Amino acid sequence: MHILHQYNVKDALDETERGAETAAVHHTIDRRATARRPRVWLDVERWGNVAVAFSAIGFGLSPLLATRAFDSGVAPISAAFVRVSAVMLIMSPFARRAARRGRQAWIVGGGGAISMLGFAGFFIALDRAPVAAVTVVYYTYPVVVLVLSAIVWRRRMHVWEAATCAAVIVGVALAVGPISMSGVLIVALAPAFAAPIGWGMYLLILSGPAAALPTLPKVFAGSCGGAAALLPIVLVTSGWHIVPLTSGAITSLALLTACTFAVPAVLVSWGAARSGERATAMIGSAEFAVAVVIGWMFLGDDLSRLQVAGVALVLGAAIIAARRRGHTR
Repeated sequence: MHILHQYNVKDALDETERGAETAAVHHTIDRRATARRPRVWLDVERWGNVAVAFSAIGFGLSPLLATRAFDSGVAPISAAFVRVSAVMLIMSPFARRAARRGRQAWIVGGGGAISMLGFAGFFIALDRAPVAAVTVVYYTYPVVVLVLSAIVWRRRMHVWEAATCAAVIVGVALAVGPISMSGVLIVALAPAFAAPIGWGMYLLILSGPAAALPTLPKVFAGSCGGAAALLPIVLVTSGWHIVPLTSGAITSLALLTACTFAVPAVLVSWGAARSGERATAMIGSAEFAVAVVIGWMFLGDDLSRLQVAGVALVLGAAIIAARRRGHTR
């Protein structure tokens, strides 16, 4: 019996050693498989940053295409209403899917209403005040996003985030040059301040309570809220004659809708849920560089060395934001 007991103990020890060796082999295989896995293609945060960067190209066309629409006889409020209503109709097949996610859809709709009212103010200021001054006001939205994110979600603000945010504002100020302030200009600029606040709040919604809502139903819900908010204002200011039925007005509105809202809205709605509101705000500020380059190429705007430095500063901040990780923590 004593000998049998010794054999049993030996077998148990051998089994334990074999189990340890097997576990070690499996651990080594897992490490090698992980090392070989193409993580880049599975990195949703990185792809979210890419989507936001491409949306910035479309949003950067807004000053050019909006002023073209104004020149063709379209009122600023009407332009804002038509583009969001057109997207609502395009996305209407996804209405049922949005309705199934009732609470999230309502939240996105409310955010869309606030955002579109802000952009309506941006268009009004763009029609009345110098483009440079309106641009500086609008690109304060990364600051709004950082502050709201820290207050609402209680997310710690990193030093590098504050630094890149400051770099964006300084770069914009350098690029647009000195602005002579006056009482008349301040009044004309007042509606523009609604844009960074509205857009900042919408980015918080896209990356927060509405992050799980599918992208296309999300775009539908946001455009519904925007159209509902702007409709009463349009009816009061323009009646039922919302836009002039001329080829120039229709063409300019079609370009404005497709290039500056429909495609960018899908991209930023998908990207913000993966990148977080802070990365979306700072990477999205690259749209300013797009606007400056477009103005130089198509509007004959001068591009001085100081403006080039400002654009480079904005792009540098956007690139740094895109390369950093963990914006949502």
